[in-house]
Amino acid sequence: MGYVVQAAIEAIRALLDGAGGVRSQLEQFAAEEPERALAAAGVAIRPYGLKRGLIPDEEFCTEPRIRIQVEKLVNKRALKFAPFSGISAMLLAIDANGDRQDQVAMQLNSIADAVLLVLDNNVGELSKGIYYGGGYELQMTPIDRGGRGFQQMAQVRFELAIDDEGED
Repeated sequence: MGYVVQAAIEAIRALLDGAGGVRSQLEQFAAEEPERALAAAGVAIRPYGLKRGLIPDEEFCTEPRIRIQVEKLVNKRALKFAPFSGISAMLLAIDANGDRQDQVAMQLNSIADAVLLVLDNNVGELSKGIYYGGGYELQMTPIDRGGRGFQQMAQVRFELAIDDEGED
């Protein structure tokens, strides 16, 4: 079922990185409120499901980033002859860091707002056989010392419905 995981991650990456995605939302926020401009500069979207710390450069990254992960796949076999027909529990881990606490908080809040706005605006079919029905859960950690300054994380969890009729 590895191709199902990759398809789910790619659908979300395309959604967040495409036209009307996170970067364009952040640019719109920055135009309306100049103090949000810091968040618009250089957010990275990492489309993989590895745990934090497994990639050597992951720990010392200075840019804000969004990591896309699949937490769980459930094959409900709703379509009788489909190899996979079920749900994918998705996790978007948002990391922000900087020298000042207020900048880190503004950066994380702006990126989280942009992600939630993109999800709200894209309920329906994301790609062939992958559907987002709406709804999400947001959890934020407190600001903590880390790396060369301060860091804060947020996690956005949601589900995708996937009806895959096999690889083409």
